[in-house]
Amino acid sequence: MFIQLKNHKAHVFAKADIDKNKKTIFFIPGAGMDHRVVSMMYVDKILKDYNVLGIDLPGHGYTTGPIYNDVESHSLFCIELIKKLRLNQIIFMGHSWGGLISLDLSTRYKNLMTVCMNTGYPFIVGEMLLDHAKGNLDQAVEFLTKYGVYKIPEVEIKSQGFGVKGSGFYGRTKGQIKSPYGTKVVESDPDREIKLYPLKRLFNQTQKEISSIDLKSCTNFRMDKKNIQSLKNIKYIFSDKDKLAKYNEENPLLEGLKIDKDIHILKETGHFPYFEDPAQLEEVLIKILSNN
Repeated sequence: MFIQLKNHKAHVFAKADIDKNKKTIFFIPGAGMDHRVVSMMYVDKILKDYNVLGIDLPGHGYTTGPIYNDVESHSLFCIELIKKLRLNQIIFMGHSWGGLISLDLSTRYKNLMTVCMNTGYPFIVGEMLLDHAKGNLDQAVEFLTKYGVYKIPEVEIKSQGFGVKGSGFYGRTKGQIKSPYGTKVVESDPDREIKLYPLKRLFNQTQKEISSIDLKSCTNFRMDKKNIQSLKNIKYIFSDKDKLAKYNEENPLLEGLKIDKDIHILKETGHFPYFEDPAQLEEVLIKILSNN
C-alpha cells in the first residue's frame, strides 16, 4: 500500500490484511534493503496475533521523496508514517542498520517492545566496504555475502522482483554472472551464487548509492548516556556466526541484560537469518513475543 506523507509517498508491505485490533510488528530493513526482507520471513505462526509490516524508507523500494543520510531523520519519517497509519500497539523490529533506527524510535516511544536483530553498537563500517558501496555496489554485496552469510538455506528462499536498475546479477550462463556492471566468471562455486541470488537482489535500488549513505549513517550514529539509560523492553537477536555484527559483551547497550531473556543467540547462522534460517528466527520471535 502507499501512504501519502508531507514530503514522501511511502510504501508499506503487509504480510496479511491489517487488523487494528492486533499489535503490529513494524519492521525496518537493513542498509540498502527494503520491504522484501519481510516477504522472505517466516511469520505464519505469528500472523494470527500480530500484523507484520515491512516499510520502505526514503530512497528504498517504492518510497519516493527526499533521501536522508542519518538515523534520526529516518526515525522521524517512521513516526509520521505510524501516525498516518493510526497504529497504536506497536513493536519495533529492525535488522542491522534498521535496528539502530528502531533503537532511536524506542527513545521516543517509551516502554514499547523493540527487537534489534544483528545490530552492533557502535556500528562501525569499514572504509573498504564504504568505498565498495559508493563505487561498485556489486563489490559491496559480494563483501557482505562473503562475510555475512554463513549458511546457504536447504530450502529455496524466494524474494520478490523489484523491476529497477541496480546491482545484483540477473542471469548465469556457463558460470558467468551477468550484472549491470558487466559479466564476471565465477570459477569457485557458481551454484552458491545462484542460491545467493534471492538475497543479493534485495540490494537492487533505484538510488544506487543508497547502501553507501545508509552504511555511513551506521558509523555516525551515537546515543547519549541519558538515552541509553532510558532504554526499556529492548530485545536483541544475534547470530553466533555473524562476522558483521557480532555479539559483544562490552556493548554498552547490553549491560545488565540476560541471555535467553533479553539476548537471544541464533545457532549456526550469519548476518542474514531471515535468509539463512528463517524457521529458527521465527521460533525465537515467538519466544520473545510470548513474553511481551
